[in-house]
Amino acid sequence: MRITGFTLGAAAVIAAGALVLSGCSTTTSGGTATPASGTPIKVAALSGLTFFPEAPQAVKAVFDDYNKAGGVHGQPLEYTVYDDKTDPAVSATAAKDALGSGAVALVGSSSLLDCAVNHKTWEDNNIVSLQGTGVDPFCFTTSNIAPANDGPYFDAYATLYDGSETLKYKNMCAEVVPDNPAGQAAYQGAIDAWSKKTGKKLVYSDFSLVRGQASYAGNVAALKSHNCGAVVITEVGAAVTAFIGEAANQGLNVPFLVLTSCYSDQFATGISYGADIHLPAEFSPFTDPKDKSNTDWAKVMDAHNVPKTSFAQGGYLAAKYFIGILGTIKGKVTRDSFTAAAKAMKTPITNPMVATPWVFGPGDTHQANKSAWPVEIKKNTSAWSSLGPWLKGDDIGWVDTKKP
Repeated sequence: MRITGFTLGAAAVIAAGALVLSGCSTTTSGGTATPASGTPIKVAALSGLTFFPEAPQAVKAVFDDYNKAGGVHGQPLEYTVYDDKTDPAVSATAAKDALGSGAVALVGSSSLLDCAVNHKTWEDNNIVSLQGTGVDPFCFTTSNIAPANDGPYFDAYATLYDGSETLKYKNMCAEVVPDNPAGQAAYQGAIDAWSKKTGKKLVYSDFSLVRGQASYAGNVAALKSHNCGAVVITEVGAAVTAFIGEAANQGLNVPFLVLTSCYSDQFATGISYGADIHLPAEFSPFTDPKDKSNTDWAKVMDAHNVPKTSFAQGGYLAAKYFIGILGTIKGKVTRDSFTAAAKAMKTPITNPMVATPWVFGPGDTHQANKSAWPVEIKKNTSAWSSLGPWLKGDDIGWVDTKKP
């Protein structure tokens, strides 16, 4: 399904030079402030808009400003988002539509299943995807996809590590939404890697959660029976709020360790719980007014009325990385020339919103982002507090997700 017409407010023009990130030495706007009006360069995204609406909105915000600043030597970026509705058949059709549109690349895709369903399609058609929110294991273990985020499996590992090694929680339990066999194996791999690194084990793990589950009463009762000292849960946003609400109803008053999908003001203000809630954010903490690394991102999101969430951070960075690669292309921008430029990339792009530089480059796997910043909601409060410091994959013993 094709989604068009994002309603985004007018934004200040961003200087062309500022749009090209470090690691790329040329601009793609030609140094002009005249809005782009030439033949559009088409870009697409596949997203499950029910779960991840902000990532493509953030991409469009960056592209709109870029077009106002001159685009690619006068050519604007034309961005189309296809909603895959978290349905494999719809996702496969959306992939064909994206290819048929003439898109030179996919930027800001955010879906629970796009990578699993379509990675072979991207490879067969020589097109690359710069995911805003990579979710399933194929987003990190295939040749033509490189996410801006570090994904739920690194996120789960960092959550476990932070819980046991930094916060010193005992008797940790886990509630996991596996989604599919590949996802279950990847989560189990993260748990096993944490156990190997720390010498500790979960006292209980439950892989029975499903998206949109009507009741969590049975799951919470099982947690209580295992005397959990802290609970890791891999669900997203509103579902986590519901789960923690059921925990409170049943008198389970232990810390929860959640994933980056919960990092939003909406989540914080919508929850009240009698124990701390911790999260390792995949990007720098945008809720911390003292942290200046998100200044440009926040200005762009505010100007275009895009909600400030971690998904919006991922979309923004994916757009910036795309523009950075554009700056290395000499001649006409086509699907083949962009794919070649992405895979030839050697110099990483740095950005203060992440602790590890991002690069596409050659190879069959891509997980450049391997860092997380701990934040928390203190018990009986409704706001995030920044903790830090960065948890870097190489420092905490992370081993990249294995190919399914």
